[in-house]
Amino acid sequence: MKIQIFSLLFLALTAAPALADNELNTQLDELKLPGNVAPAGVTNEKLYSVQNRFATLSKRMEFNLGAAQNFTGNGFLQMRQINAAIGYHLNDRWSVSVSGSYGFNDFTKSADLLMSREGIVPDAAIVKWRSDLLANYNLFYGKFRASMDQVLYFDQYVAVGPGLVNTQYGTAPAAVADIGFALWLGKNWSTRFGLKNDFFREKTQITNDLTAHMLGHLEVGYLIGGDERIYE
Repeated sequence: MKIQIFSLLFLALTAAPALADNELNTQLDELKLPGNVAPAGVTNEKLYSVQNRFATLSKRMEFNLGAAQNFTGNGFLQMRQINAAIGYHLNDRWSVSVSGSYGFNDFTKSADLLMSREGIVPDAAIVKWRSDLLANYNLFYGKFRASMDQVLYFDQYVAVGPGLVNTQYGTAPAAVADIGFALWLGKNWSTRFGLKNDFFREKTQITNDLTAHMLGHLEVGYLIGGDERIYE
């Protein structure tokens, strides 16, 4: 009798692991999914498109006010100017703008010495105003962190188009090229800075030569109209 009891216990102990393994394998098989089939409960998951620009520029007007300094031109003059511009953004890449400026000119120390010592008035063209019509293209868009809580967004742009330069000797047509950065402050404000070059024939009493005026400019702008949504 004792032998039979021990035999039954031995069979139970040896069979239990096998039964447990079979049950575990069955449960694992039930968890397996066919190929390319999503788990239950996630088949209705929605996909969202993310906008990479903080605030869209499409179909918006931009008004700019600023100032510029001429770094080239005649060595007898210091040329500065105030600028005003109106632009229209066709989309986030392309825009057109028209601008005008009023010039302020001062003689340099070299010109003052020439007039005081020699009595000679420098032969220089004094720029009274400029205007241009430009097509602008944003090359790339980016952002950088100004502080822990402030992120600034910017476009690096190029612009080309025709222009006019007026001096005391008349008005001359010009080819204009501009390159710089536009910083977007929220959805309405902007700051632009860059280098604008005017290529034209600069006429004086003696010369009529092709010249280039390179202007460093800084402007503050305000955008209105269009789609003013902000994308997070």
